[in-house]
Amino acid sequence: MSVLGEMFENLLSRPITILYPKEKVPIPGAFRGRVAITDEKCIGCSKCSLVCPARAITMIDGPREVEFNGKTLTRKKRPQVKLYKCIRCGLCERHCPTGAIFLKNELSSSGTDGEIVVT
Repeated sequence: MSVLGEMFENLLSRPITILYPKEKVPIPGAFRGRVAITDEKCIGCSKCSLVCPARAITMIDGPREVEFNGKTLTRKKRPQVKLYKCIRCGLCERHCPTGAIFLKNELSSSGTDGEIVVT
């Protein structure tokens, strides 16, 4: 096929790509998106920060009383995640005993500010 023939064929055919963000991309069920933390569930065990390979999770002061397995614990620390440093590996979610930290099934934004955090 000649170049002109291919050019005319492509001009008359539909585009293969989608018009994002007008058309939304379907998200697979096992997609690992933005990190979220449910503060009410967090017991401050620091497991998430210990297993994070990107060192995106640090523990900051966050004292309060929490319920865990029928016991009242005094939590001293809570996690803080640097969003753009996170590699979305899911290890924090897997190791959290209470399910307080998890990856949402939605697309994450992008940016250049390395100091944006989720607490």
